[in-house]
Amino acid sequence: IMGVAFTWIMASACAVPPLFGWSRYIPEGMQCSCGIDYYTRAEGFNNESFVIYMFTCHFCIPLMVVFFCYGRLVCAVKEAAAAQQESETTQRAEREVTRMVIIMVVSF
Repeated sequence: IMGVAFTWIMASACAVPPLFGWSRYIPEGMQCSCGIDYYTRAEGFNNESFVIYMFTCHFCIPLMVVFFCYGRLVCAVKEAAAAQQESETTQRAEREVTRMVIIMVVSF
């Protein structure tokens, strides 16, 4: 339940500020959907600061969390492999987990 609540809080933190004047929504593409105004450099909309906010809070910070969590996973697997005897099975499992971590981080 906490994960769902956190997801709603993060989504609201992305979607609500333009409704209160920090940046704005404009029609995109074929004028059938709206998105954040990345293009206008008018003084009254503060688009640059909103884009910086979105980049840091909703991309960089989650990316650092992903790096940290998967880094800890790789360290835990290496520690478990070091505690056991070095065998082909543990080396293969360690390589597989490392490969999976790299794929997940690059996919993000």
